[in-house]
Amino acid sequence: MVRSSASRPASAAALHRALAVLGAAPTLDRAHRSHGPNPEDAPLLLGILLAKAELDAAVIADPADEPPDGMTTLIQGYNTLICSEEMRLRLLALRLIRTAFDISLYEGVDDPCTPAAETAVMAAANMINARCLAWHGTGPDDQQALATALRSAYQFSRSTLEDLERARRQFTSA
Repeated sequence: MVRSSASRPASAAALHRALAVLGAAPTLDRAHRSHGPNPEDAPLLLGILLAKAELDAAVIADPADEPPDGMTTLIQGYNTLICSEEMRLRLLALRLIRTAFDISLYEGVDDPCTPAAETAVMAAANMINARCLAWHGTGPDDQQALATALRSAYQFSRSTLEDLERARRQFTSA
């Protein structure tokens, strides 16, 4: 299979068509979108497409399978569009931020483990951003962004340790 080397993000209309083919397109409000999706709909449509892809991947590529052929092929397919280490790191950081958001949805009042998981993931995302900026950044703005990413990673790491200590006290003193 040969990949397309699309250099621009897909338009909202193209994303909506792809979702329609996959049976996951949202119903458009024809009163506001008489000519199809608007350009500002692209992030929402990308999110739906991403969720559809991840849901399908969860069904098709089970890492517990022996041998994990589906998982291996899934990763190979994913890597066909990633043309640089910088892009790979950027995607990884975005995936971690999405993961932290997803973790935060399950946070309970007396739950010290979920905040620890959330802040640990955010520390990792900031460290990946810092690595990318350290290796690929060239200007003064990149140096400032690097300092910010490192400071954020440090703060998230400290929060993770505090949450872990709270969890340890809560679960071992019972």
